[in-house]
Amino acid sequence: MNVKMKKAKNEEAEAILNIYRFFQKDGSLYLNEDVESLDVLFNSVVDAINDCGPLKAQLPYTEFVHPCKQVRDGDAGWVGHFEERDNRRFFLSDIYDYLKLIYG
Repeated sequence: MNVKMKKAKNEEAEAILNIYRFFQKDGSLYLNEDVESLDVLFNSVVDAINDCGPLKAQLPYTEFVHPCKQVRDGDAGWVGHFEERDNRRFFLSDIYDYLKLIYG
């Protein structure tokens, strides 16, 4: 892997982790009931993953990339799945943990 590609992936991962930091949700998704910021965080992370370049190819497709694409496309099944806030919490927690483990 070339240095530019690695740097770009790391920058994209850091940008997504910064979204969590901005909402002060890095590692605390289950600790409060602030659903408004949870919803904004979810939408922001979904948009960030959909807009990724090199990082997207490295993320687990079935777990992260596909659901984000389906939500953006308005797929009724995925949108309905994520209307349940606990599903959003688990999803966001999984993405956070993955990025921290691999790129953190």
